[in-house]
Amino acid sequence: MRSFAKIDKLEVVSFLNGLVFFAPVALLVRTRAGITLNQFFILQAILSVVIFFGEIPTGKITDTVGYKNTIVLSQFMLLIARSTMLAAFISKNYVLFIAEAVIEGIANCFTSGTISAYLYQKYDDGEYVVKSARVGKFGTAGFIVSTVMYAGIYHFFEIKGLLILTVVMNIIAAFMSFGIEDEKNKVKNITNNLVAGKKKLFILELNIENIIIMVTLACVSISFILINFFYVDKLENLGISEEWMTVIILGYSLFEMTAEKFLDYIGEKNYFKTFIIGFGVAGICMVAFGKLNVRWIIIPIMLLLPLVISIPAYIFDEIENKVIDKNHLEGKRAEVLSAYNMGVNFVEIVFLFASAYISELGTTICFAVIGSMMLVLAVWHFISNKYVGSAAT
Repeated sequence: MRSFAKIDKLEVVSFLNGLVFFAPVALLVRTRAGITLNQFFILQAILSVVIFFGEIPTGKITDTVGYKNTIVLSQFMLLIARSTMLAAFISKNYVLFIAEAVIEGIANCFTSGTISAYLYQKYDDGEYVVKSARVGKFGTAGFIVSTVMYAGIYHFFEIKGLLILTVVMNIIAAFMSFGIEDEKNKVKNITNNLVAGKKKLFILELNIENIIIMVTLACVSISFILINFFYVDKLENLGISEEWMTVIILGYSLFEMTAEKFLDYIGEKNYFKTFIIGFGVAGICMVAFGKLNVRWIIIPIMLLLPLVISIPAYIFDEIENKVIDKNHLEGKRAEVLSAYNMGVNFVEIVFLFASAYISELGTTICFAVIGSMMLVLAVWHFISNKYVGSAAT
């Protein structure tokens, strides 16, 4: 395995993006501004709708202008989104929260699959997964720093101070992104001629292979949405003060940072088995988290669950890219990744609107449904590794 000793600009940007000082009270940013739980789910659904319709156009743009330029563009869009959130909180304006969701959705469209494609094109097989985990680790490190600083900033400057400092970090990240290295020369004329010639709006065939990829990715995405926003709700159900949320976040973030070393240790030949086991264990943990209210079971799950989800997620990112190679779509990698994410966001939209509809029942059912889906998918991948097996070897 390659040693990534030098810190590059992408890792610095990842660290700065991780400095989300309002993250421990992300739900309070909305509720303190008068947003109800129902409206919160609607805002998340709007975000997903924007991403859903923006994926393909932004993917085409990315394949045209290049991965590095798209990363820069996404950083400036994220800066605008965070600035709008600050304005929405100060004015307690639901319309501005909607505008923030739309702008953040556009930023996410440009980010979607871009870093994955950038790293996959820049690094060799066996290096990609570890490098992806390393970039993610820097983001987690930033998240830890912001969480440690959160209590003091919140005490003296409240939520507005947390939002302002986050915007400042976004400004620095946006300008630092100009220093990210250019990717290798874009792959040309290797895309299947039949696919290229059809000029299809949606580049992917809606077959079982692609649908399963989309649903698998959606389970990962929704899992982190639930973790980010509803861990604090679980603490309250356990009779634990929300002040302990900072300790929980620091704990699971430190565990999550070990993903790079773990993936490097197990080696590429064991990735597929690790994916199957990890995804299945994650599903079991999600179901248990939703159904149980026993402190000595739930607290360890809260600390380990993000790591347990992240490890198979990093592996599946490489599998996804190898499926693109197998189907001779390398020249349209960003567009294909965007198409996958379009499907992911369709699943998210259905899930979030359904969650808004049944919000009176609490979040237990949300964790149980996603956990059950992850278990079913782990079994499916194990029994029928039609694309995973060939792509992972």
